Amino acid sequence: MPTVDVAYLGATSGKDDREIERRERIANELVNANVTYLSVESGPLSVESGVEKVWAAAELLPLVDRHRDDFDAFVVGCFAEPGVRPLRELTEKPVLATAAPTLHTAALLGTRFSLLTILDATVPTAREQVHERHLSDRLASIRVVDAPVLDVDHDSESLVDRMRETGRLAVEEDGAEVLVPGCASLSFVQAHDRLTESLGVPFLDPVRIALATAELWAHHGVSHSPLAYPPAPREKLDGLLG
Repeated sequence: MPTVDVAYLGATSGKDDREIERRERIANELVNANVTYLSVESGPLSVESGVEKVWAAAELLPLVDRHRDDFDAFVVGCFAEPGVRPLRELTEKPVLATAAPTLHTAALLGTRFSLLTILDATVPTAREQVHERHLSDRLASIRVVDAPVLDVDHDSESLVDRMRETGRLAVEEDGAEVLVPGCASLSFVQAHDRLTESLGVPFLDPVRIALATAELWAHHGVSHSPLAYPPAPREKLDGLLG
């Protein structure tokens, strides 16, 4: 099959060129698709609140519209999934984020999973995401790693140790059989294989799963239903899209 082109959408601003290049390199190592990292030019520095989620979504809309003919699929690089529904109203191409495919994968791999979120403040959003996927009865727990996005050091062994200890508690005390890190920045630490081995249960990589799903859909011509996501009236969107 021909190689597909996937845009990985950075939903936050402020990352330097070296970090963007690092994430793009990792993304291309995870799948066979050609992955390009596209970053918003302005917007929140992180998505840790509802306000930041809406702000990120507003910045992503013109970005995807400008590139709607350049890629075979789009992945929103944020577990909070800002803008997925309106983005699907702007393009017929597949649009995914990292949460939905990972949560459904977790439900396929075990009977109960735990979500490791970054802050106490993001627990309600994480619980809402699980509920929206009709997976609440499969949720063993939501545990907090205590890792604000702007403080995440991708070379930090102490962060890996915190994820390991938080995951251990979810397995031993909450009955989790699968673990899901609820943040793209945690995914880019790329410690999933080590954590799976040490904890004895799948520790999923949302970035890998989202990119692989986007690649699969694009290869097979699968995308969202226009009945579920009717195209937006573009003649009314000049003020947003330009």
